[in-house]
Amino acid sequence: MARALDPAPVPPGLSGEQPVDVYICHALAENRGVQAARFNLLAMKQRIPQETALEDPMVQNTIWPFPSNSPQYSLMGYMPYELMITQQFPWFGTLKLRGQAAEQEAKAAFYELLAAQLEVVSRVKRAYYNIYFNQRAELILADNQKLAEDFVVLARERLKSGTTTLQDVLRAQNIVTDVESELVTVRQELAGAKAALARQLHVSPEADLRALSEMPIAQVPAQVEMLYRLAAAARPELQGRLAAVARDERQVEIARKRYYPNITAGLAYGMMTRVNSMSSMADGRDNVGFVVGFNLPIYQQKIAAGVSEAKARAIADSRRYDDLRDETYEEVKEFYLEAKARRDVLELFRTKYLPRAENVLELATNDYRVGNQDFLTLITGLRELLAVRLQIARLESELGKALASLERIVGVQLNEHPPTAIAAPTEPVAIPPQQPPLPAAGAGPFAPEAVTTEPRGSDAPNP
Repeated sequence: MARALDPAPVPPGLSGEQPVDVYICHALAENRGVQAARFNLLAMKQRIPQETALEDPMVQNTIWPFPSNSPQYSLMGYMPYELMITQQFPWFGTLKLRGQAAEQEAKAAFYELLAAQLEVVSRVKRAYYNIYFNQRAELILADNQKLAEDFVVLARERLKSGTTTLQDVLRAQNIVTDVESELVTVRQELAGAKAALARQLHVSPEADLRALSEMPIAQVPAQVEMLYRLAAAARPELQGRLAAVARDERQVEIARKRYYPNITAGLAYGMMTRVNSMSSMADGRDNVGFVVGFNLPIYQQKIAAGVSEAKARAIADSRRYDDLRDETYEEVKEFYLEAKARRDVLELFRTKYLPRAENVLELATNDYRVGNQDFLTLITGLRELLAVRLQIARLESELGKALASLERIVGVQLNEHPPTAIAAPTEPVAIPPQQPPLPAAGAGPFAPEAVTTEPRGSDAPNP
């Protein structure tokens, strides 16, 4: 299969400033990791008819070319050719159990697809917030560069009037140079963030992908207990573990079926002829018979070991579910605390640090203009204001990334569509009959899936 060496072209709707939902929808449609998971689901679905089908029938032909060494029948004569067709039938219920195990495998692949979609959404959001921060930092540094250039002009005016020295002018010029060097670093990081987003979108790294210039501050959920329940019900990895436990329970039953024999039934046909017959009474009538056979499951120790192996695998997957659930609760708590801390610190910077830094710089500028303040205090005020504004932009970005990580673990979107309650499961999750449809614009794979079974905690699955 031929593959393009150049990066994919950028669709017109992706260039320039775009909301994050636009990038999410495109990534869910074009991301190669998501597509691989989707085709893996389609492949696993095709295993169901294979597991529920019988093995191929056997055809056996026997040719007896030498009449003296071949079967001879006094009533029917010489048999030069014999045909036998047989079909093996597993013990009752075995094929059904195999199909159910394959269905659980396909269900696990379905949850892997959902997990891949959530991972891509999280990565898109994190890259998007990195772009947002670097865009904001670029604007803030550009504003501070203009302000530093104004300070150069102010220092030169005072130098002409003889109220300051050349050192102030040189210091102001160094401030301009410092801002220019920071701009170089920020632009480099901005290009890297764009490349990270382009990877998720499967477009060229040179694409002009930009975030919105202003974004609303995301809210942190108030109750962490609700997040625990949401994660247990909606995280695809947990549901995939439950599907694995259900599959293992079917495998235990399949292993027990080996205590019973497989039945082989068939039809035998023997072609008879009077030619070369040793009996003068032979009439040449063909032979027709039925064949019935079965294996003897006499090696009980071997079968018991297979059952024990299947039980152990079921218990192991049950413990893996418990471990992943505990890990999920830990990560929910960790990202919740991180997001809450980012939100609280951001509020402090917006309401207290920023107004104070602006007032300090304004007072220092006025005092320096009239000669009541030295240039070092003025530069200190400028640097403090720059640091506060950059920190606010960074906190906004980190808050968005923390919430994106929290949504990845919980498995639902938290701000745009806040869930209110979790309904009790009524029907099992159905395996989609065809390729999963792409999500609508602004939707994404955030709707909680129905919970098929309730975990039994540390209890082992029924063998």
